[in-house]
Amino acid sequence: MNRTLTDAIRERRRLCFDYDGKARLVEPQCHGIGTKGTELLRGHQLRGGSQREPLFDVAKIANLVVLDETFARPGPNYRRDDSAMTTIFAQL
Repeated sequence: MNRTLTDAIRERRRLCFDYDGKARLVEPQCHGIGTKGTELLRGHQLRGGSQREPLFDVAKIANLVVLDETFARPGPNYRRDDSAMTTIFAQL
């Protein structure tokens, strides 16, 4: 479990990180373990990719920075108890 991600979700703080060679700006929504045992982050992506609320493989996240910027509400497609995860560490 990545404590930085769980804290960012609880504090509703935006994240900046590199993923698949691109800088991403993300509002973290849910963090847990996926159906294949992979640690995942669901985020509302503001910059860096075409999907609005993708799943990120935490092992592939690099240069993670928690920003001082906060957000008020989840992304438009957010659902609690994300069905892509069998175990949830933190969620909005």
